[in-house]
Amino acid sequence: MLSSFQNTLFKDLKAPTSYGEPLVGWDSGAEIFRRAGAPPFPSSLAADLANTFIQRTYFLLRTTRPVAVYRGYETEGLKAPFGTGHPSFRLGLVARRMPGKPDGMWWTPARPALAIDNLGVSDIHRIEPRARAAITKAWNRLDYWIEAELSPGALIYVGRASAQQDAAAYGSGKYNGGDFQFRLTVPPETAFRWMKRYAAN
Repeated sequence: MLSSFQNTLFKDLKAPTSYGEPLVGWDSGAEIFRRAGAPPFPSSLAADLANTFIQRTYFLLRTTRPVAVYRGYETEGLKAPFGTGHPSFRLGLVARRMPGKPDGMWWTPARPALAIDNLGVSDIHRIEPRARAAITKAWNRLDYWIEAELSPGALIYVGRASAQQDAAAYGSGKYNGGDFQFRLTVPPETAFRWMKRYAAN
């Protein structure tokens, strides 16, 4: 039996305006839903990946329409991503970072309009996509965004992003999450026919 949150998420995904057809659902690694005829693979995600979804709940979904998706990433090879005076550099934490790259597996259907539309808004408004997707500064500076499109019939993992918090060295920022996040089941070069890059304003 689905919990209240799981049932709400399932209904959101089944809505006529949603992205597609839920095939299988998991809570951590435990299966909570399976549609008749759902494929046996791909299977559940590893625990560390499941933890990035609210209540570790996510579904394998087959898209039924084209879906625009977005991914933020940062400039490659930065020696001091936030400056040499930043605590992350002074404490030697930069070497441990695994910054976001354009060819990653995590994407969002939420268009980061305030970050890419050159609206002349202040920095405080441009952090909204980071907060909704719960992307910590330790993970990603979000210098660029890529737009791509999933074709009908694509298989993706879907759930809502769980809250995250920056470490003290990155300012202890809290990001509530809550937006849908997608985890691809195949690499981006296979999943997408095209990708378009935007520089973050």
